[in-house]
Amino acid sequence: MKLRNINRGLVLGGVLALVVVCYTAYDNNQFKTSKPEIEQTMRDYIADLTSANVGSSDKLKSQLTDFVDKHYTDYTTSDNEYASSKSGLLDEINQAEVATQGGDITSAEYDIKEMSINKSGADGAKVTMIYNVCYDVSKGDPTFLTTNGISTMTSGNYTNSDNYEPSTSSYKAIFSYENAEFYLLRTSDGWKIATSSDYGYGEDYSFDDNNSDSVADESKAESEIVPDSSLSESSDSAENTDSEGADSVE
Repeated sequence: MKLRNINRGLVLGGVLALVVVCYTAYDNNQFKTSKPEIEQTMRDYIADLTSANVGSSDKLKSQLTDFVDKHYTDYTTSDNEYASSKSGLLDEINQAEVATQGGDITSAEYDIKEMSINKSGADGAKVTMIYNVCYDVSKGDPTFLTTNGISTMTSGNYTNSDNYEPSTSSYKAIFSYENAEFYLLRTSDGWKIATSSDYGYGEDYSFDDNNSDSVADESKAESEIVPDSSLSESSDSAENTDSEGADSVE
């Protein structure tokens, strides 16, 4: 009787282990089929984020609010205390003095350099990205939204030119985000961002109107010129930047 009970326990343990292995394999396969959708979600996110920052200051608050409502989902628990959530971003937008800033972003260009997509939990994904944004600024130091919240340009700290006057000079503001991190959740409306953050970025300003520098180069993976218009759907993305190594499943 004792041996029979032991054998029964071994059989049940083996069945349980087999179920776990089969479910894990199925879950990983399901996530793998979701990766193209997640990638497109992130491409749309960067395109819309860039577009939402373009325009006159009197429309900026509503554009940024619409952007957050579209791409983020409600999420209250996070192990990353520095990450931004939907409620936190909306609070920052409502408190920001975007309507009284001294200048506007007139157009922008973005370039997604790298994207890595990994499984995180039962219905979650972790995405890390490297991307650049180049904003054309009419004058002054506009407020703009990043993955980490509201920020303000600091053009006066980056020029020694005697001819530079913040109230009248136009310039290019170039931001290089080397480690942007996103946690996504699968919702009834598709994949949405729960939290977003970035860990350090490069900041540079070009004050020469004849300077042709931009964030794009001959080997860029994706870029988009965003005109001065209201927030719109992003255009079709260009070639996939993900590599086999970076685009892994944990």
